[in-house]
Amino acid sequence: MIDKYPVRLLIGTGYPILEKIRCAERLFRVYGRELLSDRTIQSLHETYRQAIQQSWVQMKRIGLVAECTDCAVNDGGSCCGRGIEDRFDVILLLINLLMGCSLPSSPWDETGCWFLGERGCGIPARHVICVNYICKRLDSKLEKNGLRLLQEKIVCETDAGFALEESIKKWLGNKGF
Repeated sequence: MIDKYPVRLLIGTGYPILEKIRCAERLFRVYGRELLSDRTIQSLHETYRQAIQQSWVQMKRIGLVAECTDCAVNDGGSCCGRGIEDRFDVILLLINLLMGCSLPSSPWDETGCWFLGERGCGIPARHVICVNYICKRLDSKLEKNGLRLLQEKIVCETDAGFALEESIKKWLGNKGF
């Protein structure tokens, strides 16, 4: 049952990723439909989904997706390196499930982030560090105005993600968590 999970697991980062994934999956099975039918959650979910989409469009437009994927898959990039997944909490994992994403039961590459796949990141709702970090390689290779426009999109994405996370925490709090 969900009761076996300590409340601090929901927002804590000191737990193994597989335990956090299992907790998120259990919450999704028990509360997923209810969460998705809540009007506030629906609205915030849609705003976040659109903000993620707009960020990805800009990332592709300026070549960031290709650069990051190449770095992660071929150069062992530290951004998507092993351990980054430890920053994810159960709420963010739950949001990915609410977005229709399935979470992997093991990493594709043992040296990379749990969520790194053959074509880059495999989840839509990412930790703020995954969204916001611009390494020296990107800073030197990508056009500055394109990066500036991306950073504007990133602010919208991270703000929308934060609002949804906080609303879900409050919603779960009302359920006794």
